Amino acid sequence: MPFQSIFVISEKKESLYELCFGARKLSDQVTAVIFGDRTAAENVADCGAKCVLYCPTESCIPEDYCKAIASEVKKSPCALVLLNNSVRSRCIAGKLGAYLDTAVITCASEIVADNGDIVCKRTVYGGAAISSQAFTGSYGVITVGNGIFGDIDAKYPVTEKIEQISEKPECTVKIIARNEKKSGGTNLAAAKRIVDVGRGLASEEDLDMCNQLASLLDAEVGCSRPVAENNKWMPISNYIGLTGTTVKPDLLFALGVSGQVQHIAGINKSKVIVAINKDKNAPIFKNADFGIVGDIYKIVPALIKKLS
Repeated sequence: MPFQSIFVISEKKESLYELCFGARKLSDQVTAVIFGDRTAAENVADCGAKCVLYCPTESCIPEDYCKAIASEVKKSPCALVLLNNSVRSRCIAGKLGAYLDTAVITCASEIVADNGDIVCKRTVYGGAAISSQAFTGSYGVITVGNGIFGDIDAKYPVTEKIEQISEKPECTVKIIARNEKKSGGTNLAAAKRIVDVGRGLASEEDLDMCNQLASLLDAEVGCSRPVAENNKWMPISNYIGLTGTTVKPDLLFALGVSGQVQHIAGINKSKVIVAINKDKNAPIFKNADFGIVGDIYKIVPALIKKLS
């Protein structure tokens, strides 16, 4: 069904801009919802939204605003809510779905307008199939991964409509301290070149040669899920895959990546994939443009020497 307005909710500035860019392709009436004070709202006034609503979080957490946000959404007779696909956003999405009495579509890999409907496409069965879904009610909630809308190629005027959300939060948690987590600031979704590291790496120290290759290629470094979640060698934000970041680089080097379907779902939009793996039967070779069967500990140092 066609939606009159779209509400964009994001914890991160980069994701907010990308989601607003995608939302503007579907509707002119875009409202951005951010968590912070008026200054934070003013800093994103050029995100592409017609209005920026800010939710102060000095003494509460973002989830406490779900009922208030739902009330804002209901002011429109027909509206869609877009969120980035973080753990917190999925939690907010679930609560919004309950307040709006609607379904929640998670991990959408594509959102398109089709004969007046907003159709969401998502990978199912571990990457074996694509499911297309559309909302039939007045409201809908969707979480999306980074990179699905492509590069932001438009600039929008700065909105002067910046307002604090009207309803108060339902505070369920008392904040007694904040310890901000330091982030490396890697933006894999926008990277033109990526070195993708898999379980073929023997130790964390071996990331040095991968980082060195990336530096020579002017590339970012990403990884498969086990490298980030199991080994904890890299931040979760560097994880590429079905439930991680979807990337669309011009060039991707897959080093020791086996090529499981969940990971392929995150890299299959790359223009050129170069795979290096000692297992000639590794699934990654079916999805690579160029493949080298061999030891990454011999091939990568040779590449570094050649490029230096």
